[in-house]
Amino acid sequence: MPTLRELLAPPESEGKPLRRKTFYRGYDVLDPVRVGFISDVPEEKGRKFTLYDTGKPTKSNRGHTFGTNLPSADKDAIVEYMKTF
Repeated sequence: MPTLRELLAPPESEGKPLRRKTFYRGYDVLDPVRVGFISDVPEEKGRKFTLYDTGKPTKSNRGHTFGTNLPSADKDAIVEYMKTF
């Protein structure tokens, strides 16, 4: 996942995905709110970024589920803590 906030979300809830199915990789601008990289920009100044599609074979947005069951306040605290590095 492109951001810590999404990594802390369960892959799905009640059959609905909570993690993005597609995002762009390669843009090196930080997302200070969700802690990670901005990943919804397909290109900038002629530089094209790679579309990552989790629906393709060998790709996934499932990852681990460690921390996904934490209360929202704890997830917020983790994200805020990681911003200090």
